[in-house]
Amino acid sequence: MKKHFSSIPAFLQTWRSLLLIVPLALAFGSCAAQVETEDGAVVQNYVPPPWAPPYDNVSAVRYYYMPDYGVYYDVWDDQFWYQGPGGDWIYSVGPPPPLVGVNLSGAFCVLIDRDISRPWLNHDYYRTNYPAHGYDNYRDIVVKNRVVTNIAPGHELVPRAFNENNNRVTFMQRPVATAAAPHPTNYHHVVHEVPMRSISPSMPAASRGFNYGGGYTKGSAGAPRGGGGGGGRR
Repeated sequence: MKKHFSSIPAFLQTWRSLLLIVPLALAFGSCAAQVETEDGAVVQNYVPPPWAPPYDNVSAVRYYYMPDYGVYYDVWDDQFWYQGPGGDWIYSVGPPPPLVGVNLSGAFCVLIDRDISRPWLNHDYYRTNYPAHGYDNYRDIVVKNRVVTNIAPGHELVPRAFNENNNRVTFMQRPVATAAAPHPTNYHHVVHEVPMRSISPSMPAASRGFNYGGGYTKGSAGAPRGGGGGGGRR
């Protein structure tokens, strides 16, 4: 009997640990669900993390690039990839050092071409074509040119993503920042997808030769065609 009772606290402690870990995993990570089709085939459906901007064909997009931080995210494997001090690419389950303290619900993401593998191995391409804050002109352009007009009262338009797969910029609406809430992320339910061709003519001329200013062209000169060998360090 003594042995039986002494095992109960350990059992409860295990479950208490699991209850703490699961919400943290859900807060940061993506998840996958298997669906069986009528012919018996099993299809893996991948669900983006809760901080990601909304987009179509979610199971087809595997990688994000966050240009403000130089970090990639693998939706399928729920992994962040960042460059270490020695230049090696390092895997992280949770947010890596460049994202410490960052509210990912406000981070701008590039949804990478679905045919590209391990994009961090072509980092020079992404760093050049998507510089930090390269999207800063997007909002003023679409508002000034009245591309988006149905903005809710007390809200402002925020660019959240550029999707290489359809050459569109995703805008969301959030409450205007105040002293009490300087970085609101409780977004309005309305989402706007604006073609890059509606933004590019008003971008600075020097930017139009890069993806952030002129849009993405699949297979263009210099564009990655795959990830190559190796995957970094874990």
